[in-house]
Amino acid sequence: MKLLALSTSTPRGSVALLDAADLDGYAEAATPRGGALSAAELVAASAAGARLLAATTYADLHGHAERIFGAIDEVLAAAGMPAAAVQALGCDVGPGSFTGVRVAVAAAKGVALALDVPVAGVTSLEAMAAAAFACGAASPGDLLVPLIDAKKGEVFLAAFDRPAGAPEMPPRHLPRDAAFDAVASLAAGRRVVVVGAVAEEIEGLRPLAARGEALDFPDAVVIGRLAIDRLRAAALGGERARAAAEHDPALLDPLYVRAPDAKPAELGYTAPR
Repeated sequence: MKLLALSTSTPRGSVALLDAADLDGYAEAATPRGGALSAAELVAASAAGARLLAATTYADLHGHAERIFGAIDEVLAAAGMPAAAVQALGCDVGPGSFTGVRVAVAAAKGVALALDVPVAGVTSLEAMAAAAFACGAASPGDLLVPLIDAKKGEVFLAAFDRPAGAPEMPPRHLPRDAAFDAVASLAAGRRVVVVGAVAEEIEGLRPLAARGEALDFPDAVVIGRLAIDRLRAAALGGERARAAAEHDPALLDPLYVRAPDAKPAELGYTAPR
């Protein structure tokens, strides 16, 4: 299965194309046209993981809408594949820049609906956590806290204590000057590791920070691998209708965490002239 992954929730945008051979039948299994894969087939093949075919990154917080489709074209060209070869999508659903999160979600929905393929959402913070555990910056049992700049003197953060597990603290937003106390209150004697470029700007967290390309910001390669894990889990379930519902592009929603500034006008409101 060829999966296209997108991330535009932070100043760094990224796109990746991965191939999960053990899920070659999943795109069919997730739609009314095919049958579910057997658990035995997936268990036997899942150890092979996913192969990275091509990836690209760029830095442009305010230009995601203009650049994301060019980046997609670049990745497909590098892999020597047409858009029609894409069989699933993985999408960074946030939190992060409100505009940036919307760009990836809208792009992923549009491509997935056009190709009639499933899409799996992955949060930006869990992608950073997964990268930290994968590269050895953090180990199971540590308290791992990914952070993203939320602007307005705030950060988005979550806490994890193991790979592929539910967060110990779900995504939330806090003032920057409250971030250290929030992390300290969860430590309970454990080694604390924080990731995210913004951690360098917070004095109390700077000594705890681990740095790296996929640690500073969410990365589409990691988004793609986590999305494949979700699709694999759905395929292992063997329930075609449930798998289709879970990964229906129409149901992909952004995770803002903090309410957006822009709000619908109140009834009867007249804009000033």
